[in-house]
Amino acid sequence: MKEWIKKNKVDLILYFGFIFILIILITLAVLPQYSRALSTNSAYKTTAIEIGSFSIAWYAIFILSGIIMATVMAVYEIKRFGWETDDILDGVLIIAPLAIIGARLYYVLFDPAGSPDSFIDVIAIWEGGLAIHGAIIVAAIGIIIYSRYKKINVFAVADLLAVGLLMGQIAGRWGNFMNAETHGAATTSSFLQSVLPNFITHQMQFSSHMQNLTNGIYLPTFLFESLWNFIGLTILLVLRRTKLLKVGDMLGIYLIWYGFGRGVLIEPFRTDQLKEIFGVPVNILLSLILFVGGGIVYLILKRVYNKDEKFYQELLINDIELITKKEQTNDKSDNL
Repeated sequence: MKEWIKKNKVDLILYFGFIFILIILITLAVLPQYSRALSTNSAYKTTAIEIGSFSIAWYAIFILSGIIMATVMAVYEIKRFGWETDDILDGVLIIAPLAIIGARLYYVLFDPAGSPDSFIDVIAIWEGGLAIHGAIIVAAIGIIIYSRYKKINVFAVADLLAVGLLMGQIAGRWGNFMNAETHGAATTSSFLQSVLPNFITHQMQFSSHMQNLTNGIYLPTFLFESLWNFIGLTILLVLRRTKLLKVGDMLGIYLIWYGFGRGVLIEPFRTDQLKEIFGVPVNILLSLILFVGGGIVYLILKRVYNKDEKFYQELLINDIELITKKEQTNDKSDNL
């Protein structure tokens, strides 16, 4: 066990560091206003910083924090590949904003409320209204183009994307929590209310799109999805240190895992469904057909047409601890 911990020390630091930072963010968002929210029987404020007309929403902070933490994880991984750090940083700076735009446009396109009244309504991501399906589609197209331009392995980049998407979604759902959205129907389940932390049950009495409750809570589907993605992230991080996966397999596993969880376990219980296609909410339809179906087809086609693809472990040509020590030594030399 000691040998395994020593071998995977950097991975464990990044993994538990992500959890720690997320807990700190949730604490900073909730704790300063918890007593006020209880005494006034009101939802938590959605804004973290307000200076005159300028404000920063907690939603944006959680989304950006997820992107930053996913980027840090990816940077350490590509060092193991022997790639340059800029290979991933340049891609993040280009693809991440485009993915956010894709997420917003997807939401606006399928929003049952109809067409937005103004351009400001179209770009108002600070009010929520991002659909991960749009982000995934744009990001997938983006990494294909970017990888060809940089002449790097597109399947390896896809694996990094799979891990990054899960990290971003885990953090982003807590932004939805602060906005009192992405919840399910009202429930009076005493068991659920007894196992959930008080700071969650309090917020789950309120809704951004439905009436507030005086008895019971809304199903915290944001939490269910965050936990489901956290389990998926843990599985991927463990599997990529085994000799089971070939390069690119993690993207397929991610699509199947996320698509099944979203389309079967979570989305049917949400109350903020987007438009329907053939009588089925578009998010459920795309989760099952495009993601689960697409993930299965993708893995099959990879096995058929790309039989000689390396195992993921074969990409890891560098010892990350040795690289880190070398960089620290070089930094000290530069300061002398």
